[in-house]
This record gives sequence, structure tokens and C-alpha cells, in this order.
Amino acid sequence: MELSDSLANAFESAKNWIPQVFSTPETAMNNSRPRDVQILPFATNTKVLRARSWSRLRFEIEYALCRGTTSNCYLIEGDKTALIDPPPESFTAVFREALEISVDVNKLDYVILGHFSPNRIPTLRAILEIAPRITFICSIPTNSLLRAAFPEMGLNIIPMRGKETFDLGQGHVLKFLPTPSPRWPEALCTYDQKTQVLYTGKLFGAHICGDEMFDDKRESFKEDQRYYFNCLMAPHATHVEAALEKFSDFPVRMYAVGHGPLIRSSLIEITNSYAEWSQAQKNREISVALLYASAYGNTATLAQAIALGLTKGGVAVKSINCEFATPEEIRSTLESADAFIIGSPTIGGHAPTPIHTALGIVLTVGDNSKVAGVFGSYGWSGEALDLVEGKLRDAGYRFGFETLKVKFKPDEVTLKYCEEVGTDFAQSLKKAKKVRVPQQAATPVEQAVGRIVGSVCVITAKQGEVSTGMLGAWISQASFNPPGITIAIAKERAIESLMYPGGKLVINIIPEGLSVDYMKHFRKNFAPGEDRFAQFNTIEADNGCTILTDAAAYLECSVEQRMECSDHWVIYAIVNNGKLLKPDAVTAVNYRKSGSHY
Repeated sequence: MELSDSLANAFESAKNWIPQVFSTPETAMNNSRPRDVQILPFATNTKVLRARSWSRLRFEIEYALCRGTTSNCYLIEGDKTALIDPPPESFTAVFREALEISVDVNKLDYVILGHFSPNRIPTLRAILEIAPRITFICSIPTNSLLRAAFPEMGLNIIPMRGKETFDLGQGHVLKFLPTPSPRWPEALCTYDQKTQVLYTGKLFGAHICGDEMFDDKRESFKEDQRYYFNCLMAPHATHVEAALEKFSDFPVRMYAVGHGPLIRSSLIEITNSYAEWSQAQKNREISVALLYASAYGNTATLAQAIALGLTKGGVAVKSINCEFATPEEIRSTLESADAFIIGSPTIGGHAPTPIHTALGIVLTVGDNSKVAGVFGSYGWSGEALDLVEGKLRDAGYRFGFETLKVKFKPDEVTLKYCEEVGTDFAQSLKKAKKVRVPQQAATPVEQAVGRIVGSVCVITAKQGEVSTGMLGAWISQASFNPPGITIAIAKERAIESLMYPGGKLVINIIPEGLSVDYMKHFRKNFAPGEDRFAQFNTIEADNGCTILTDAAAYLECSVEQRMECSDHWVIYAIVNNGKLLKPDAVTAVNYRKSGSHY
């Protein structure tokens, strides 16, 4: 189907539009650029208000690449005016200023909420101050959450069940598509028939900040989209597929996403990628049920980090928000899973009712051959976690890790620890399920591949307060000018999540005579959060990563690109600095008899 002339002209004119930008007077998160709101038209009678943070907005695991983010809000002006998904409280003041410039607030009729979050309440309150007669359009769960958030106000709310349409005039007829998932049970997408724009909320986004409104340079943030999916969507693969099925009924020209550039150039590609990634999750041989409830969002944040680790470890995650799941859904998920993990907050010294319900179902199902895990956040005492652990222990369950207790809000080190806990849990399940087969001689092909040798190196990386390292022998020079190298890293490695474009690392090249000690040390299994360098002499490189002073040489590098290659990621990094520490030393080499193992 071809674009209509008016729609095509609207998209084309948006390319040359000079954006209005409203900035906060203070800088954000110690970054040199203040948070701001960029205003741009992109379709007929339609604008985007891109609230931008150039540094890490929050400590949730999905922001860990530290590429900033945009919180996209949309304005449709027909005969009636609707605002879609105002940003969180981090942008309230500057967003209000931008909104008052963008539209006559006396003519602001509706606010459409694709999902509800407590951190949006200050912005919604600011909107109500300047436009007290607005009507909210939202899903049925959001209707209840809104009324609870504003008990003193008689809000005008129109809840949508998914079959209704809403006419803003001038051809802007809106269709609403509920897309619930455990993380966002209240999610609602909006489709505009006139512009053929689908407002997707959390789907298809990326936490990245820049001046580009569209995805025309997708290669520069393609990995950000994949990381975003792995963090937020992989545990809900079945729900993602259900949403894609609903979207297929509409002729969509653009995805107006909640975060990152709007999707127009790669619409088919990202849709197909979401379908492939979701199917790959569902096809995994081993699955883990991740059950949780969250009072203030902290336990949900921990669950997300653990889920990312499980996904990296190669198992499927079946995430269940016990606050919204039915007992039948919890039971069927537990029965089909190979293991389970329960997360609970502590409220008034107790676990919330949904966790008591889930725990009762676990004990009723009674399959204590399955490995369990317990985690959660608390304010003062954490009795809920002791209760859950005690009940499971009394019932004879084995635990895959020590109960993980986090006080108040998790920081980036804690989230990395949770990720590693999830990865270790997944790997232990995979090892337990493997059927031992007699060792067979390497095939001729495996023997031939094994003749490829590599230098023995220790790769170190640091991001914020998170520091880690691994043994690497699959390293090769890749370019002369600038000098560049490639590194192959298994997907389950802890260091992998620090190896995205912009990441910093050091390659420590180990000399002969010391390689046995280093290989023995770095080939062992490290506990989550364990210091990999405690027994070695180290100094800090200019890029913040660890240098091993016994190395023959070291290279300071920055990641430029990464490519997915079956069970490994291949990283291309530029060498920014380096030094020969032992000019007379000979580099240690890793010799293999087979190409089927390290």
C-alpha cells in the first residue's frame, strides 16, 4: 500500500523541521548536557515531545548501557486534542513548559496512558493544574490505579477494553489495543487510522538519547534495541507474540515508541526481529518460572535483572506478576517449568497476599525435585524472605543460590550481581540436565579447527562501579588504521553485558611462564560479585579498567561494534592506548586438540 500524498508530505516535511528544545536549568546526573524536551512534528496534526536525558536516567538493568534515554510523548490535534504518555517526574518542570508552548492547554481534551507508573504522577498532577478538565483514556487496570493515585479528585476517565474506537476529528479515529504482560499488565497501545501510526508504549524501544527523531541510522543503535528486548521483553515472549498478532491486523506506517527513535525505516525488520527473538526464547529446552510481587517497584527491578541473567544463561523465563496472575496461570507455569524463583517485598513485616497465594500453590504442587530460589527487597527487616525460604526448606526444596536480600533500592552493582545469580542458576540447571555421553575422539574437522591458536589474555572491563574480567584466547587483530581487534565472547559470560558500543576494556597479554596460573584462576567458576583480581597485583588504566602488572603488555580499547555469532558475540574494538611492560617476554599461546571447546 502506498502512502497518501498528505501523509507522505507530512513525513517528508518533518525531515527539515528545526526542533524547538526546552532545557532544565540544572545538569542531569553529573552530565554536561541538561535534560530537555525536543518538539518535532512527524505526521499530520501530530507532534512528538521527546523528553531527553543524556546520561543514565535510573538504575534499572535496562538502562545499564548508559546511553541515556528519551521518554517520548505524543500530541494529536484534531477537532479534539489528545496527549499520549506524558514523561516521568524527572522531566515534569521542563515538560510542562514545553507543553504550554506546544498547545493551547485550554483545548487539551484527553490524556491517553499506554501504561501506568507511580513516577508519572507528578507530571499528571502538573497537567491537571493547567488543564483540570481533561479526560483520561486508559486500560481498565490503569483506571483503578489512577483513582487510587488521586483519591481526592473526581477524575474523568474512559476505560478501554479493546473494541472501542475514539474519534478526535479530522480523520483521527483511534483504536485501542490492550497488550498486557507481567511487567505491564495495564499496557495499552493506540492506533491512529489517519496517519497509520501505532503508538507502541514499551514495545520496540531502546534506551538511547540523540538528536535523531527517526531510525534512519538504525545500525548505530541496533544493539541497543536487542539489549532492550533481552532486558524487558524476553521474559514475556508469549505476550510479545500476542501483541504482534494484534498489530498484524492494521496497516502500520510507523511505530511511535515510548523510548528512543521512532521506527519507520526498519519497521518490518524490527517486527520480524521481535518475532524471531520471542520464538527463540520459547524454544529453549529448559524453563524457569519467575514469580514475584512488588510494592514499590524494587523487587520488580531485581526480577528484571535476574531474568536477564537467566536469558543469557540459555534458559527460557516464564515471568509471572503474582499481583495480576490467576491461580490457574501460576499453577500451570510452575508445573511446566524445570525450576522456579520467588521474589517478594516485605510489607509491615509480612509477605503480600499474592505471594502467600503463590507460595501455597508451590507447596500444593509439591514437586520438591525442582530447584528453587528466593529474592526480594525490604525496608527494615525482610521477614517475608525468611518466611518464603523457611516454608520451601521445610518442604524439602533445594536452593540454587542463597536467598538474595536487598535493602531499599538496588544500585548498579547489586543489579549486576542479580544478573550473575540468574546466569549461574541457568548454567547449573543445564549441567544437571545434560546426559553424560562417553568422550569421543575429535572429528577431523574439529581437529583442524583446533589448530587455530590464540594468545592467552585476560580481558577486563569496567562500567560505573561494576568491574569484571575473563580469560580470553579468541582474540585477533582486525585492522591496521585505526588499530583494531576482535574478541569472541560466549553469551553467558558476565563481562558480555559490558561489551556494547562505547564500552571500555583492557586486554592483558600474558607471558609464558605465568599462563598456567592465570588460566587455572580464570577458568574456575566465580561466585556472583566475586572479585576476580583479588590475588593479583593490579593498577588502573586511563579508561578505568584493570591492568595486571604481570602482563607482558596491555591494550586499552573501546568497543565499536558487536555481531551475534551462534553461541558467541564477536566484539570489534579500537585500540586507544597500550604499553609493552616486558619487552623480552614471549606471549603465552593456547594450544587445543579440538575446535569443539576452549
